Amino acid sequence: MQAPGATVRHLFERKEPPVNLLRNHGWRLALVASGVVMLAGGPMHPASDAEHPLREELAIMTAHPDWVPAHVLIMISTVLLAAGLVIAHRRQAWPGVQRALGFAAVAVTVYVVETAFHLAAVVDSHALHHGGAAPVAFTHLGLSLLLYPVTGLAVAYLAARQLADWSGPRRFAGLPGVVGGLLHAVSVPLTMALPDTELTPAFAGASILFAVWALATGLAGAPRPAAVATPREPVPV
Repeated sequence: MQAPGATVRHLFERKEPPVNLLRNHGWRLALVASGVVMLAGGPMHPASDAEHPLREELAIMTAHPDWVPAHVLIMISTVLLAAGLVIAHRRQAWPGVQRALGFAAVAVTVYVVETAFHLAAVVDSHALHHGGAAPVAFTHLGLSLLLYPVTGLAVAYLAARQLADWSGPRRFAGLPGVVGGLLHAVSVPLTMALPDTELTPAFAGASILFAVWALATGLAGAPRPAAVATPREPVPV
């Protein structure tokens, strides 16, 4: 089996037509791009200090000038991650983890909707601060309470299957996915349950670990399916 470094060189050094490159390695390119964009957007997210009620904290964050650019990048990263997982599932590119890959592809695709409402919550910033109706912001909160756990657990399960079923160094690409997925899954429920606790590190850690998982998996690639021996025809005598 090729080492991950050799796999990366194989991806970028082979002289393939662009159409074949996208068809054969599109899922890897999407995951790498997702990781890069998340590393750019995740750290830009405005922090919460838990000194105010949740409504006021959300008002402060949505009024921050970095809210929109950070969430544009986060949404783009999520779209790329969903695309990469869907492509990999359709091409059956991850041997041994096809079912887990399908769960994660569906979960991340649905999670894109939450990232859109997350970004759009900026339109309710003034209403949040002054006690008015904030339907977009509260739709974001409702979706996040449901979809953060679902998406986090789906990614953690997929990454755990990578660790268990793949061999060689590339299996360890799943480790940040397991930890990041679990952090992502508990971050919003803990925020609702413990409103006076500073949980920004959980959100930040989950986004960075998701990015590292996507980058590592995209660069290392999946192992090739095991070759099936073809029975030989009996030689006529």
